[in-house]
Amino acid sequence: MWEHVVRTPAKRTKHTPLLLQHGAWHGAWCWENWLDHFASLGYEVHAISLPGHGESPLGKSHINRYTLSDYAEHLAEAVDEISPRPAVVGHSLGGAVVQRFLESHTVPAAVLLATVPQRGLLAYLLRSLRDNPGDTVKALVTLNTHHIVNGPRKVVEQFFSRDADVDFEVWEAQLVRESFGVLVTGLFRVADPAKVGGTPMLVVAGGKDAIFTVEEEKQTAAAYGAELRLFADQAHNLMAEPRWREVADAIDVWLTDRARLE
Repeated sequence: MWEHVVRTPAKRTKHTPLLLQHGAWHGAWCWENWLDHFASLGYEVHAISLPGHGESPLGKSHINRYTLSDYAEHLAEAVDEISPRPAVVGHSLGGAVVQRFLESHTVPAAVLLATVPQRGLLAYLLRSLRDNPGDTVKALVTLNTHHIVNGPRKVVEQFFSRDADVDFEVWEAQLVRESFGVLVTGLFRVADPAKVGGTPMLVVAGGKDAIFTVEEEKQTAAAYGAELRLFADQAHNLMAEPRWREVADAIDVWLTDRARLE
């Protein structure tokens, strides 16, 4: 029923699969670079689309009816379909989904990529009201978060470096309305570190991220006792920024050497 993309390597050298969880407004389509690259490294790679994103049907009567816990349950269903159990990479809001998921589930390893901070989205919302008041107020009044990203200029400003090899108009055309219910349920602490088990965790941050600050990413890593890797010259969408291969390779090295995945 839900969109679930799989890349199988020509020669599988990694026993543990990878599952890629996209963030707000995006879908499984945003992982195209990494699907192929991680498959070339020997991984079986999976990417899913949340309800109402990508090619996944909406499911509920309205996108705003979904909560962060709903998204975490969706991720849990996808994880249970994959054998052996995969390591999970969550980008942006997908990182919040992974954090909430880990309160009641375990995986071999987890990577939080430019993630929603463990403390929640409130600081981001306040910055957005300060820096982009027109679109943010419109989104809040209409309960329609798509106003924040509905234009190629907004896509560049929020997600990318200007030299990213991306067609910003094509990228923007694939973005969808995000759940206002998820925004509300993710405003404050998205997960309790005391409930998150012993899953090895890596936080990867971009120094030019216009959505979440490096300090917020550091706080998230500290909350979970996770390692932090900073790419100082990269923006929010690390899976499609100019150094996306280096980011992917750093995750591969961490999975192998630190998380000790086979």
